[in-house]
Amino acid sequence: MSLAPERPRALAEPTRKVGSGWVVLFVLANIGMYLPMQVPTTFLMPEQIAEIDPVGKVGSYAWVSMMGAVSGIVIAPLAGALCDRTTSRFGRRRPWLVAGSLVCMAALVGTGLQTTVVGVAVGSLVLSASFMIIGAGLSPVVPDQVPVEQRGVVLGWAMVPQAGGLIAGGLLLGVVTGFPAQYALMAVMPLLILLFAFTMKDPPLPLQHRDPFSLRAFLRGYRISPRQHPDFVWAMTSRFIMGLGYGMGTLYLPYFLQDVLHYEQLFPGQSTEDGLLIVIGINCVATISTVVLSGWLSDRLGKRRMLVFVGGVTMAVAAIPLALRPTWTVTLVAAVILGLGYGVYLAVDTALVTEVLPASADRGKDMALANLMTSLPYVLVPPIASVVLGNLGGYRSLFLCSAAMSVLGATMVWNVKGVR
Repeated sequence: MSLAPERPRALAEPTRKVGSGWVVLFVLANIGMYLPMQVPTTFLMPEQIAEIDPVGKVGSYAWVSMMGAVSGIVIAPLAGALCDRTTSRFGRRRPWLVAGSLVCMAALVGTGLQTTVVGVAVGSLVLSASFMIIGAGLSPVVPDQVPVEQRGVVLGWAMVPQAGGLIAGGLLLGVVTGFPAQYALMAVMPLLILLFAFTMKDPPLPLQHRDPFSLRAFLRGYRISPRQHPDFVWAMTSRFIMGLGYGMGTLYLPYFLQDVLHYEQLFPGQSTEDGLLIVIGINCVATISTVVLSGWLSDRLGKRRMLVFVGGVTMAVAAIPLALRPTWTVTLVAAVILGLGYGVYLAVDTALVTEVLPASADRGKDMALANLMTSLPYVLVPPIASVVLGNLGGYRSLFLCSAAMSVLGATMVWNVKGVR
């Protein structure tokens, strides 16, 4: 009688807590990903497009944003599935972290040299693809190596770069001038990912434990059965709706400051970018103030759904004052409220998702699908926003839609029954 092959370490559920050194390096890796992911699309690309096409900047930016987001629809799950099946002696995750970082660095340098909207769009496409490759290696590291009872606090620290990346990146951009130099500065950041990749333990997957890959199996991976895995489906649906709400409330903030608040007229001598940096800075400080605490609290209480719900509703509250009374003071207050809610939501929702993954052998692919639910809305937000801004009530309607989506997404998390 043959014995079943022993479960390899790469597929085992983690039981030993990670140390502070591991957490520090993981946080640095997240800095290396989130700064070049967030800063160009928030600060550089809108300004770059406005300089190239000042009249059609809204439509052009929508097109560029869609190009970047569309690449993730196919690349994220594909990279995740292939990462799960990687049998390199260097491990499953490390090769993808290295390859994605190198592509990211090259894409950033190339995008900084573009002088056409098409060129920026292509750069956005390649840049987005590189983040999908990095994410395939980085996202499953937590369910691979961190036990459930420690995930909230670890992800809380790991989300600090996502929460504070914009303010840190905005300040860094002030060190140099010109798009080529500013993009090149961002291209240095993925070196932190390489540092984590070369120092982490990444047990290889034995060849006999690798599931065969086929196009049919990959396409089936997009269909997660609601009957077999209802918690995962509800968690992803909640994420997607929350992503729509957050994108509607934040993606067009640069143009809101410019076209509604007329920031440069309110504060002569300052640019719209200065106002954007102030808003983002306040928002980031508020987010950081709650993100680690909420992750730690969810570990201690063992109640993740409640905190996700509270965070989502708080984010909705932030959008309503902007819709009813769009002033500079109200914008600053809304930035604080949004940051507090986003900080509560951010780490806890990710920890919740790691607890409802369908299979340990598919952590990379399933985490990629879950992460796709946060990026896919950015494919839909630009065309939706263009219609709302042009024909359905402008920014007031856009912010009210943002609030409604946030409440709906937060409510859906209660359907996840396998997590408290």
